[in-house]
Amino acid sequence: MPNYSKDTTQTIPFHEKFGYGLGDFASNLFWMPFVLFGTYFYTDVFGISALSVGIMLLVTRIWDVVNDPVMGIIADRTPTKEGVGKYRPYLFWFAIPFGLIGAIAFFTPDLSPSGKLIYAWVTYVAFGMIYTVINIPYSALMSVMSREPAERNSTSFFRMIGAQSAGLLVSSSLMTFVGELGDGNIQRGFFLTMVIFSVIAVISFILTGKMTRERIHPAPKPKGMLAKDMRYIFTNIPWWILFFVAFFTIAAFTIRFGVAAYYFKYYADPLAVEAWNIGFIEGGAISAFFTFGTIASLLGVVAFSFFAKTIDKKKMYFSLIIISGLVSAYFYYIPNTEITTIIITQAIFSFLTGPTAAILFAMYTDIAAYIKLQTGSDSSALVMSAGSLSQKFGWAVGGSVTGILLGLAGYQPDQVQPENIREIMSIMMSWAPMAACLLGALAMLAYPLDDQKMRAITDELAAQEQ
Repeated sequence: MPNYSKDTTQTIPFHEKFGYGLGDFASNLFWMPFVLFGTYFYTDVFGISALSVGIMLLVTRIWDVVNDPVMGIIADRTPTKEGVGKYRPYLFWFAIPFGLIGAIAFFTPDLSPSGKLIYAWVTYVAFGMIYTVINIPYSALMSVMSREPAERNSTSFFRMIGAQSAGLLVSSSLMTFVGELGDGNIQRGFFLTMVIFSVIAVISFILTGKMTRERIHPAPKPKGMLAKDMRYIFTNIPWWILFFVAFFTIAAFTIRFGVAAYYFKYYADPLAVEAWNIGFIEGGAISAFFTFGTIASLLGVVAFSFFAKTIDKKKMYFSLIIISGLVSAYFYYIPNTEITTIIITQAIFSFLTGPTAAILFAMYTDIAAYIKLQTGSDSSALVMSAGSLSQKFGWAVGGSVTGILLGLAGYQPDQVQPENIREIMSIMMSWAPMAACLLGALAMLAYPLDDQKMRAITDELAAQEQ
């Protein structure tokens, strides 16, 4: 990359990057329980059918097609508050509602089957909405913390360290907390565990708001700009490309996460699974699978963060996701007795895919800068809504496809599963994530904003502001 003079006023100090990372730590205290255990919770704990869960996860995401962009529009038009900014206030306003709704979603009421289904739909939709309300402004916050792409890249990796740290806490301890707090009642254990996570999430979001700073102050949106902003975004080719890249990236690991609990309960050899009840690992192989995978993912984020300012993001993503796809395919050929090999393979996959989310969120801030140069419009939150939307759709695919396929195949909980259902579980662990990885890589080939292009865009924007 060419040499350039960096604007030192746009440097984000370590404590601020750390504070920003606490926001995704808070989000993932609920995001990861849904991703890792959501489908399993609704079928084997809450008590509704796999097909009903699959339909719920898929259909409720249709609302996000409206919900997420609308929240982006609202956040972009929020007046800047002196000393606080445009996006940070949302962290203070909605931290407590986020924690409350998240905990309530994991409560199991004593209702009829139809009553439970209604409760699940209402609370799941409510959680998706409150997640949007706080996370789109949170994501947009990074775009106004610095105009320097390298600083945003670095901050994005801190965000992912926060996310992976929460994932590690969830994967290693959630089922242990559920067992201890429930004292034999798994429904009660899930709810009390999520109440504790709720308190931690609320505190973390508030700390993010207090520790960060908005260095860029977008001009207020003039009246009549809404239609133009929508047109600028939805006709922007890089925005659409990155939407599909992010969707396939999230789907690549949520597909496996969605089926993993079933895979270890019904496909893997029971004695080999039970052998992993050792030391701090509770819950057998499934907890080990998630725990060591999350540790590897966190290590991957940290390792590749050192290259964030020197290696082109597009090339880094493409290389990581292609290799991840090949690793994923290997799962199909691992015998169901080789639990250690399964766990090690997942750790390798997680190490490679861990940094990809950080790369993608940094790319979204690049698109916001690109649109500003092309049109003069500051629409960071609307741009970031694509990240939230693609993330939710990828999440929905991971859970809904698992639930729908198992439901249509005749899955019944707590029974020996027939061979066709076991085969579905095996394919969902291997070939399906591989296909998602390859589709993400193909989409990235078309993405035009490499780091050299972004350097030129940043310099031109800086010149315009002088």
